[in-house]
Amino acid sequence: MAKADRNALARAAVTGENHAQATSWIRAHGLLDGLAPDAVSAEQRLLEASLLFALTRTSGPFGPLAAADNTLFGIAKASPGPGDELRLWPAPGYEADVLARLLPSRTSEFTSAVTGVAGLRWVRTGKYLALARVDSTAKVLLAAHPRDVREAARLCAEAALLPLWDQDGTAFEDTPRRVLDISLTETAPAWSRALRRPLLAQRAAPAWSTRAPTLAELAGDEDALMPRPHGPVSRRPQVVHVRSVKGGTGCSTLSVQIAYGLTRAGHTVALVTAEAMLRHVAKDAADETAVWHEPFAPAAGGRLLAAAHGHFGEHLDERAAEATSRGEIVVLDVGNRAPAELTALPAADLTVLADYYRARDWVQTDVVDTRPEQVRVFAALNDRFSQWRSPSAEQPDADRLRAALDREFFYYAVTRLVAPEETDVYDRDDAEDVEEWWDFGADWGPGHPDDLLPPEDAAPLEAWRRHFLDFITPEGQRRHPGHWATVRDSWAAHNRLRNLQRLSSGGATLENLAKRTAGFLTDASAEQDLQPRPATAEEREIWRTAMLMRWLDGRFAAHLRLDAAHLPRTAAQTVMAVLDARFLAYGPHNTEGFASLAVAVSGDDWWDAAAAARSLDDGDFPPPGPDADAPTREQGRAAFLAAVENEGTRRHGALWADVRAHWLDHQQRLEQDGRAPFAPADDELPELRRQFAASLAPVTAAETDWAAIAGQWLSGVRTDAARVSDFDRLIERRQRPGTGEETAQALLRSVRALGLDPRMPVVVITNMFRSMGGLQQVAETAAVLRRHGVLGLVTVAQREAFEELLFSAHTWNDQRVRPVQEELGTVVSSALKHTAAA
Repeated sequence: MAKADRNALARAAVTGENHAQATSWIRAHGLLDGLAPDAVSAEQRLLEASLLFALTRTSGPFGPLAAADNTLFGIAKASPGPGDELRLWPAPGYEADVLARLLPSRTSEFTSAVTGVAGLRWVRTGKYLALARVDSTAKVLLAAHPRDVREAARLCAEAALLPLWDQDGTAFEDTPRRVLDISLTETAPAWSRALRRPLLAQRAAPAWSTRAPTLAELAGDEDALMPRPHGPVSRRPQVVHVRSVKGGTGCSTLSVQIAYGLTRAGHTVALVTAEAMLRHVAKDAADETAVWHEPFAPAAGGRLLAAAHGHFGEHLDERAAEATSRGEIVVLDVGNRAPAELTALPAADLTVLADYYRARDWVQTDVVDTRPEQVRVFAALNDRFSQWRSPSAEQPDADRLRAALDREFFYYAVTRLVAPEETDVYDRDDAEDVEEWWDFGADWGPGHPDDLLPPEDAAPLEAWRRHFLDFITPEGQRRHPGHWATVRDSWAAHNRLRNLQRLSSGGATLENLAKRTAGFLTDASAEQDLQPRPATAEEREIWRTAMLMRWLDGRFAAHLRLDAAHLPRTAAQTVMAVLDARFLAYGPHNTEGFASLAVAVSGDDWWDAAAAARSLDDGDFPPPGPDADAPTREQGRAAFLAAVENEGTRRHGALWADVRAHWLDHQQRLEQDGRAPFAPADDELPELRRQFAASLAPVTAAETDWAAIAGQWLSGVRTDAARVSDFDRLIERRQRPGTGEETAQALLRSVRALGLDPRMPVVVITNMFRSMGGLQQVAETAAVLRRHGVLGLVTVAQREAFEELLFSAHTWNDQRVRPVQEELGTVVSSALKHTAAA
């Protein structure tokens, strides 16, 4: 047996690591500190001792974890390193049980007894939890996730324990902590060594529930474990991290192509990539259940070993550790994992950024703007305001609660409109229904902008609001005791005011917009670098007035669109609007078969204006307008009117004669004007504008002349600030290939987004590249990138080949793909040589 294998077996026999992990550790650290180093500092030894001590003792309702067989009280393996490094792996499925015994809990609100390790806290470090005591630098990494902590909290709750690890400065932990430290001071070295050698410690562990371990019980084969003056047994492999800023950039595909390219060049490569990639790369493997496969043997003599890191990357750390003992070059498909999740991986010698083609990076647009200067100033203010955020943009809790009730009341009112007898807001007897309703969609987010209540005079909204509040108040008081009284007393008036302004639950009020525009204009950043020049005081006021008038335009348009059936009109006009909608829905060309309307028109809903208006939203009807076959349409209108004559006379009496006399001419004018049913005529709009403006509360924000703004809006005055989009025809955009400097700076944004050490060598691969400037542009960009520390740039042009064959097994040896693999291998290999030389 080779000496290296004997060392790996000796380490694995005491730590519980598998052979690959033990071999990888030895190659990285050598034997200078021994095969299972002890903790160096007294503080570290005391932390490790307290952890194992807690697992061996009966702590409140928890006893030693005996269910996890072949473990040291639930600890399956350890990875002790030089200095004070220690990683622990609980038995699979027992992470929460171990944490429930380690993290401190209080047995009762009335007693100060603490179970677990007093003062112990956790923070997430990649795929580990770093366990440390308050005000201490010693730490131990435990292979677990925050979800395991949540499960541990549930176990504690079931055992009537109160978790303390989510609290700060619990003073009653101080005494238990001091008592524990004093009691473990002398035996801490033995407890610490036992935790670092869990497989060896299992033999004597049953007796430790009543006594401390001894160093003699934990000696093992000291000749094999003792430190020796020898460094790592072999040269550390070179490690390549293939990373991306976001998913979907082809990171996994390119990691495989790089591995093939390096293998073709004669290297021994260990590849760790996605499950889907491995299934196709290793489709002909003799043993499909094996973890590692050797799918490819090129003529150049290289060797490729490949393994998958799991469907969700859950085995990446383990596979990466194994890969360091299998290849001279290790290629890790890291993807878009956060930097904190990479701390457990072998350190990278080279990072490859897999990025996708973005036209804005490679193709520049020169804008020729011939708009008047003042229009450009107004446009610049628009752009700056759309990106500006008020310093006090966060809503108070009471305002957020009112907005959530606005949204839920909309759904309640819609239900009452369709089913008036449905008075319950939710089922009080269904706990799940109650919880889901009060969850408010989890994020209390706004509803759709068109989720508007009916007009105040179109439904008994005030009565519905009172019933709605009465129904939810007991539960609201229980869930939101600090805000409920204020919200309950103010919500109905708040909701009514918003409805008069035709706002959804997420829409901003005119008052809010007035305050935001005023704050924006007083903020120095509003004018900083404004192009083509800073706005004058007069232009700033014109722009602000235009913003407020734009709000009025939008809300008034929503009012006309959604409240069509409720706009003021005579009784005869309302009936004719209903006939307009029903005629359009039935079919203007239908000159026969109108007799079938006899049944439909007998229902109350057919004649209801609101129902008729809603029917227009449910159908895909052609817009009204002149028709080439006018006689046919006239016949259709006459036949339709005759079909509803009897029911119309019965329902509307003397009013029907006026409708019958004028509807045919009215319908013809409607088509000629291109207006939809219920839409007001142009001569009606001024009065509707006045009514809408009168329903709004005057704006009281500072520096706002509400009377002047309302007067301009009613008169239809539109300044250049309101007509910016009308000048867009004067903007010409000309495209050209980006210069090397422009494209390089764009690509460097993605490099910087990785958060790399500035000294880290990088290669950029732009996948699916569409060249506008040709190879010369790529060469110029690569030259500029080299000045910024990026060693190589590769553009992958064979998009059709990848799209067509991405998940076909023979893609990896396809002749069309091979040149790409060879180029990738050459660039990465050269970058690694440069790194080694540096």
